[in-house]
Amino acid sequence: MERPRRLEMLRAHPLFAGVDAARLEALADIAEPVSVENGRAFIVEGDRDGNFFYVVSGRARVVKRLGDGGEKDLAVVGSGEALGEMELLRESTRSASVRADGPLELLKLDSGKFRGWLSADPASAARFYAALAERQSSRLRRTSDEVALLYDLSEILVQGDLAPATLLSDALRRVTPHLAGSWSAEARHHNPFNEELDLVARVGAAQSPDGPVPAPNPDPGSLWTDSRTRRLALSSPQALLAVLTFRAGVELDDASRAEAERVLVGAARLLTAALENSAHRTDAALRERLRSQSHAPRV
Repeated sequence: MERPRRLEMLRAHPLFAGVDAARLEALADIAEPVSVENGRAFIVEGDRDGNFFYVVSGRARVVKRLGDGGEKDLAVVGSGEALGEMELLRESTRSASVRADGPLELLKLDSGKFRGWLSADPASAARFYAALAERQSSRLRRTSDEVALLYDLSEILVQGDLAPATLLSDALRRVTPHLAGSWSAEARHHNPFNEELDLVARVGAAQSPDGPVPAPNPDPGSLWTDSRTRRLALSSPQALLAVLTFRAGVELDDASRAEAERVLVGAARLLTAALENSAHRTDAALRERLRSQSHAPRV
């Protein structure tokens, strides 16, 4: 990446919006372009590298190690977002890993060089710290919103006797208000007896016909179908359970899409678990009914 492009990327980031041109040019000189292959971790949990990364293009997943050796997704970040800014200012180990989710282009700032850049100009340092404080405050507000969403969902998830259609309908009405801007949404429950998706809930404008539609085979997967629409396929290891579709009222940039992704993916995990439990209870009740009938006295 040429120097003018590095300068453009840094100038566009809120953390450096107040930095004057000369100091920004000096920062561009120490910014290193990095290309990361799909699936590769460029931040590793437990490391103490302290580097700062700015996402130029592509997406990355923030993941946490689990005790059984697996990983749990925490967030998805996209173009225009930064990672590791706090590690530039303190000596600490990484609390999570970050992996490329597809081809990824980054700008990397070495922690030692960046501290040198800050110490060379107190005015630029003060502007950076002020922008960093605002950014951390915004993250805290976002975390509070996500906790509020989980609380909203937990109120219906603890009701173990809800039918899947009721569960999805209640969840849709609770999730949509937590998305920034205007959104419409639909929930379809999988009917395995006739292999159809039945419409069970809708918020806002219609996205599909009112009646049932054929269930996709194979599982359609979860993805952004365009810059405004996120499809969530809720599936157990054995079968498709439901499909949710959320559509923004306007085109979304990468940062807005990543923000919505955090909300929707977290909600999808909870709903999948709830639907799996519902299916398990239904199967158990059916087996018990069949067992009782088979042992009933004949007349």
